[in-house]
Amino acid sequence: MLREISIIRLRYVMGSVLLGALLFLVTLIEPGSAVAQVLDRIEIVETPGVAEIHIIFNARALYLRHTPSDKGDLIRVFLDFPDLDRSRRFARELASSPPSDLIPKFQVTFPDQATNGLSIKFERPVRFRVSQRDIRSSSRIVIAVKLDKPVMPLALPPEVKAPPTSKPPAAGGSAQSLDVPPFKQGMDIEQYGADLLALGRTALTAEDYEKAVLIFNAALNLPPNTRSRDAQEMIGVAREGTGDIDKAKAEYEHYLKIYPDGEGAVRVRQRLAKVADLKSAIAQGKAKKPAKKIDEMRVYGSVYEYYYGGNSQTKITDKVANSTTNFRNQDQSMLQSAFDVTGRYRKDEYDNKLVVRGTQTYDLLATSDVRRNISRLRALYYEHSSQDSYLVRVGRQPGNSGGVLDFRFDGAWVRYTAVPQFLNINLLAGQPRQFSLTSNYVPDDPRNFRADLKRYFYGANVDIGPIGQAWSGNAYFINQMVNGIVDRRAVGTELRYAANGKNAFGLVDYDVSYKVLNVAMLNGNWVTEGTTYTLLADHRRTPYLQTTNSLFGTPNATLETINATNESLLRDQAKAVTATSDLLMAGVLHAVSKDWQLGGDVRVNRISGTSATNCLVILPGTSTLFLNPNAISDAPCSLQAQPGTGNIWSYTAQAIGANFPFENTTFVANASYITSPAYRGQSLALNSMARLGPRLQFDTFVILYHQKDSFDVELYRVTPTIRIDYRFLDSWTFEASGGVEKTLTDSTTQKDSTTREFFFFGIRWDFS
Repeated sequence: MLREISIIRLRYVMGSVLLGALLFLVTLIEPGSAVAQVLDRIEIVETPGVAEIHIIFNARALYLRHTPSDKGDLIRVFLDFPDLDRSRRFARELASSPPSDLIPKFQVTFPDQATNGLSIKFERPVRFRVSQRDIRSSSRIVIAVKLDKPVMPLALPPEVKAPPTSKPPAAGGSAQSLDVPPFKQGMDIEQYGADLLALGRTALTAEDYEKAVLIFNAALNLPPNTRSRDAQEMIGVAREGTGDIDKAKAEYEHYLKIYPDGEGAVRVRQRLAKVADLKSAIAQGKAKKPAKKIDEMRVYGSVYEYYYGGNSQTKITDKVANSTTNFRNQDQSMLQSAFDVTGRYRKDEYDNKLVVRGTQTYDLLATSDVRRNISRLRALYYEHSSQDSYLVRVGRQPGNSGGVLDFRFDGAWVRYTAVPQFLNINLLAGQPRQFSLTSNYVPDDPRNFRADLKRYFYGANVDIGPIGQAWSGNAYFINQMVNGIVDRRAVGTELRYAANGKNAFGLVDYDVSYKVLNVAMLNGNWVTEGTTYTLLADHRRTPYLQTTNSLFGTPNATLETINATNESLLRDQAKAVTATSDLLMAGVLHAVSKDWQLGGDVRVNRISGTSATNCLVILPGTSTLFLNPNAISDAPCSLQAQPGTGNIWSYTAQAIGANFPFENTTFVANASYITSPAYRGQSLALNSMARLGPRLQFDTFVILYHQKDSFDVELYRVTPTIRIDYRFLDSWTFEASGGVEKTLTDSTTQKDSTTREFFFFGIRWDFS
């Protein structure tokens, strides 16, 4: 009876979700410009010992730094979006945590006020680490939250005493740092080893086993000394604490090979025996224990409605004619709605999901029906998987993996697990689907085609790892066609490393058809007890080289324009109009006290110019392309030679204060200086975020900016803003924000003054 009821409930829920999706599809009209959605989705991935929160963006996001370092209930991650206009103001986006039994509920807010970063607010404090990871575009930020208990908890044997060591330093007024102190020239190795052992004992007492492993490893890396023996034993104890019984067993066996006699050997043999017994018991228990019966259904997601408004006043003074003109207009009046619904049914080892995501924007100021009411179906897919065996997903789904360039595609993805938790084989095929993030988006943009099979892709890739608990990677092949012509054919690989506070990500993408390197990137960060170091080196084609790039700027171009007759012409044009970009960035964030962190970064980036090319013109009444012989003087031609940007240097300093100026308040100050051949700019951003209890958050920030370009045109801008979030009835959130932007522009012939008032308010419902 219960089973029948569950089946009926499942059919009802799935049917309701599908009906909602179909109704939404009916409302889809020809796409137009809309507020860009930069934040895509949130996923929770369970791995041994941690639960990973994957925050995925619809644009390339580069990790800069985060605060606090590894523990807290509010995490602020500072990001940069090199492919987007940094001067634009991103629309406020919220995302709530999917249901999880592993970690507390949380909410993600983007952007995080005066920065282009994000904040993650948990119901209670957690221990975590932050890294960046993804295929191709570096658009995935990963928050690895340490579980309260290891997946396979292993209690330390109480009857075995820790080896004696030097007495730890007495605790002062603040908590002792567990960071490994540097070894300086002239220091006594014996004393340094004793200090490390004492520090490691302190970490064990605090149950910070990962720190203990780092400390004892540092002690073992010293030249042999009287503390090496104890350090070898204690690193086994630390490995036990992390729940890694295989490594603990290896450490104890290594100890007995070096030190087979003595009191320590007796203790280690006792520990080794218990570890071996426990490992055997766990293996036998897994073999004998019947699979856990699961019969669970959940529906969760969110729905929100926001209104955005804005008015501006402009005063233009003509210095030559000595005249003044005033303008006043309403520049924004828009309603935006969105929903994100997941229906999930789990039956033993099988997992089924139906996911629907969409947005609708109604622009009350639009003069065209095409641009007034805009709907986006961002996801509609069904997923079926069997634990450690296979996965099948069909429908409109997230892309950005396995060499797929677009952030969503209509198609199928099949994954087969050849070796559980080590080797996955993936096959995927479909049509890319892209919604433009640019303000000058037009409906006939060839990148936003209809479902007509003129552009499709297929590919395969393998996921490998973890190898040695730290390394993992992916290798892929992708072939994308358009009208029978190769659009993109590439191979690529990525390599990831994550261990002991160090995270690194490398990516290479090579187009075998064009014989060009699309991307070579290395991104890494190192988080110590009090300091975070960040390094990024990035070289890429922008955008990725594809045959369809040749249609950019070609009037009335469609995918039908691409055919075998003009393939050579199109490929040459695509190479001519595709630029390359280079970016190098190094940053650091250091905790100078319990509540204050200071940091900054230096970066240099440049985008190459494009060579002069003839405009492509479509022969009237046909799909035939030919070269415009008057391209050099033809003003409407948008593909004239474009100069490069030259080196753009940016220097940023940052100060982050907790409990300043009041308790439960976070203060952030950013100062930047930018210099390039075209302009020089300075900015200062001040942000204060106050949490007034568990439900109310109040933010204030102000941005000051000054710029002077190569034509001696000066710009001054000040933008104060306030925002309030109020959560009520546990699952509802009211949010409102308002601000003023004052801009002054002064040149030798004209002086402009603009005041813009902007605001938004809305409500959000998170359900599960």
